[in-house]
Amino acid sequence: MLGPEEKQRLIEQFSNCLESLEETESWDGTETSANVDLHSLLAEMAVLKNEIRLESRQFKNILDEMRTFGESLRLQNEKLNQELERAHLQLASVKQKAERGLLLDMLDLRDRLQSGLDAGTAHRPAFLSRLVPGESLFVSSMTQGLGLTLQRLDEMLSDYRVRQIEALALPMDPHTMRAVGIETVSEKPDSIVLRVTRSGFFHEGTLLRAAEVIVNKKG
Repeated sequence: MLGPEEKQRLIEQFSNCLESLEETESWDGTETSANVDLHSLLAEMAVLKNEIRLESRQFKNILDEMRTFGESLRLQNEKLNQELERAHLQLASVKQKAERGLLLDMLDLRDRLQSGLDAGTAHRPAFLSRLVPGESLFVSSMTQGLGLTLQRLDEMLSDYRVRQIEALALPMDPHTMRAVGIETVSEKPDSIVLRVTRSGFFHEGTLLRAAEVIVNKKG
């Protein structure tokens, strides 16, 4: 660091150097006088310093505005992402409900086909009807058609990752089964499923429809 005396000496040397410059050559080669003094130079430097200070303050204000704008933009982006995520969740929920409704309708159709197939399989024509094979052929053809349709529907359900619940001859599971009747069979274990009146199904591991069963109850 320079002391006061050293600073004063340097200022005097700089002043003497400026005073020694009586003339200087202009840009076009003509001679022009240059009465330069230290006070004028310091005044110009002070003006330049003020201009720099003003520009620096304006630049700082611009930076602050840009920083505020960037923060506002970040908040808007976060809000937009939250709204998009909420919309995706709502869309997924609507899609899940629509898919569940469609699958339940398909299961209802399957129940009807299964009932028709069971009825056709259990059909026994009367004695007189056996003399005329038309009825038997019609029932057999209808039963075969129902079986093929039921098989195709089961394939579609499998494509939707729908799996049937195993319930027959298994213990009653209140989470996946619903008892719609009670019977007593002494040679069967207690609370065992004797018959399935309506099949239950899982969809992607989640219960889609509970199985309706007849349960054995001793005593």
